[in-house]
Amino acid sequence: GRGGREFESPAGGLYFSLILRPELDVSVLPLITLAAGTCLCASIREIAAVPVMMKWPNDLYLYERKLAGILTESGPIRRGRANFVVIGVGLNVTTTPEQFSSELRRKSISLAACSVDSTEPTSYPQVDTLLPLLVKALHRASERLGEDREQLLAEWRAFDYLRGRQLHYVRHDNEISATGIGLAEDGQYIILDCQGIEHRVTAGDLNPVRPVF
Repeated sequence: GRGGREFESPAGGLYFSLILRPELDVSVLPLITLAAGTCLCASIREIAAVPVMMKWPNDLYLYERKLAGILTESGPIRRGRANFVVIGVGLNVTTTPEQFSSELRRKSISLAACSVDSTEPTSYPQVDTLLPLLVKALHRASERLGEDREQLLAEWRAFDYLRGRQLHYVRHDNEISATGIGLAEDGQYIILDCQGIEHRVTAGDLNPVRPVF
């Protein structure tokens, strides 16, 4: 996972990697994850009729819990362009909380868990239905990143899970309490600390402050 974390992939999830060879300038490569997330989010909303949101930089959230994650990696740079891009996706479809480690159990959700009847397969999308549609969404993401990047980022902002929320930011030994402002044009996330100072986040953990249950 991101930041060297262990990636958990219990049965009941949809896990795949897609190799793309888009004609994209190296300057937009930092936006690949955001573009992929935007198109996946829109696709899952349409397929499953659930209010999925994007948590910067690479997670899809549903009802305050993680539904899916995205990891991207680019190949060698040649003549200002990446030779290829790999997009990896993990989506909880029928996964139950008990299948995850204790650390992730309270933080995860699946499509089946929020369906009308999780015991009835027809009440939520199945893996064989989801896979081709999500692959199509990722192809669309790479195309749109080269054609209408501004509109793509505007759509990401509409799905923003962190905007306007009280956040806790941690990177290395640096911790900040702040409010989520939103996505910058270059893909960084803007936060405003308690002293009114704006910070542009490029890496680290950015999470909502939640009440203790």
